[in-house]
Amino acid sequence: MPLFTMDEPQPRLNPPIKNWREDMPENYEPQLIPPRLRCLTTLSDIFLEVPLYSTEISWGGMIFSGILSSVLAIGMSVSGFAIQAGHDGYGMIVVGLGGAFVLFSIALLAFKMFLVQPRDQPIRLNRKRQKIYIFEYKRTFFPWLKWPVTIRSYNWADVRGEIRYSSDRYNMGFQLFGSVCEPGTNKVVTRFLIAKERSSQEMLCQIWSYLSVYMQHDSVTADPVETGRPDDWCPRKADRWPEDMERESTTAP
Repeated sequence: MPLFTMDEPQPRLNPPIKNWREDMPENYEPQLIPPRLRCLTTLSDIFLEVPLYSTEISWGGMIFSGILSSVLAIGMSVSGFAIQAGHDGYGMIVVGLGGAFVLFSIALLAFKMFLVQPRDQPIRLNRKRQKIYIFEYKRTFFPWLKWPVTIRSYNWADVRGEIRYSSDRYNMGFQLFGSVCEPGTNKVVTRFLIAKERSSQEMLCQIWSYLSVYMQHDSVTADPVETGRPDDWCPRKADRWPEDMERESTTAP
């Protein structure tokens, strides 16, 4: 738990987020920071969608790992049969096939992460319903199981904004989180990532301002800092919203 002095700003929410840096203004208050988004997918009078790209996976590395594991798996299975030739029993065959199964599982995991896992897991805000929808893809390290898409939705009135600093190797930098609180309190129930910036909090403050202004039914402009998607993210792989949530998140009540 971080320590604060009386002269320093202190977190408003309980419990505060780890490595807390700043609380955002309440989302119903006038926003003093000019609203701006880094990226924008959809803007309409009903809903807004912003992308959230994953940076924790080396997509090229997944392909390399998948190919290498497949080659090693084939080699191990063939070696098991070759070594067993001339010997009694099936010990080496079992060892070879067991090792091949493990390596094929690793290859499947790598190929599935590259070909199936969404690289963009977006956030939608529906200002007619005053709700926010979080797209999540539940990846596990068991490639033989189904990896489902889930959508979390919350009342926008219960969401607060917090900025933290992460020293994680793959996600180093400042991060803007939405913290869902019990209605009318500052007691946090759960949190979700909204955006991240490597070296500056300013863009995150502008993003929070943009989302708040939009949900207050004020006008915002579609002028994101970046247009298009990085080459690594084409084609987009995050459009598979469950039918019921696709309808709810994009329509008025």
